[in-house]
Amino acid sequence: MRPVEISEAWNWHCRLDSRASEFTRPCSDAGTGQRYDARMDVTPEPLTDEERAALHPVADRLRRLVAISTTNLVHDATYKPVAGSRIDHAKKAKLTDAYDQARQRLVSAEDHLRSVLILLAPDVLLPQFSMFTLIRGAAVATVHARHLLDPIIDESVRLERGLSARQLNLEQLQKVHPEIQGSHFDDRIEHLRKRANASGVGLVRWPTDTWLFDTYMPEVGKLYFQYLSGYAHSLPWAQIPMSRAQPSDDPDYSLVPTYVDVKTLAAVLNGALSLYDETIGFYLGHGGYPAMVWAEAKKG
Repeated sequence: MRPVEISEAWNWHCRLDSRASEFTRPCSDAGTGQRYDARMDVTPEPLTDEERAALHPVADRLRRLVAISTTNLVHDATYKPVAGSRIDHAKKAKLTDAYDQARQRLVSAEDHLRSVLILLAPDVLLPQFSMFTLIRGAAVATVHARHLLDPIIDESVRLERGLSARQLNLEQLQKVHPEIQGSHFDDRIEHLRKRANASGVGLVRWPTDTWLFDTYMPEVGKLYFQYLSGYAHSLPWAQIPMSRAQPSDDPDYSLVPTYVDVKTLAAVLNGALSLYDETIGFYLGHGGYPAMVWAEAKKG
């Protein structure tokens, strides 16, 4: 039996359709408040022609971006940079902090995107919520890499950002059982500070994710990040949108369908893919690979 291509899969792809009960009633201490009932009535529902038309090209783009051939190309830029390229110079100077940190973020982003691709397989029901959490994981990792690989900064600023990313990692590690870390945190921070001073750069604070999205996804980045974060933190405003509310037999309850909005999912995924696509291109450029190499690789 030949493999089923993504272009054929949408003819019989299904999503979950369920309804969460929401009701409003007086609360003794705070007047009127909202409470949510977790009862679900789950049934498979085929995608419409319009939904398939929205999802198919994005899923195909995803498949091409995470293909093994494109992964190997990025691997080559890391370990076989073109002589004289930025990554080549950084490797020789042993100042690859930004490129190392960016590569790690891109590996993480790719892993999340591969998980999304698995969930888009034709024999899998589209989840209601978790796709957005996976997309957020990919987008956050990618926007970190985008900041590190910014093509308009010089290599001194890039090193500064690379050291900043390492400092952020140490700060987060310190929050995990700090009592058993001993002097590790202080020792490593001092090491980073000495390296920064030796290279004539500062040890700056890593920017917030909100700032990064607002900067590298102009006009929509902040809202994009907030929307995905609503799903990642299981907040009702994202998962149970009251704009879908429908009356029920009980006047105290409203039924809220929680099926995935396929067109919104496609748009959100496409936004993450555009950021990933651009960032991989920058990484390869720093490795000395012409833009046409990446353009050809993406054709699949």
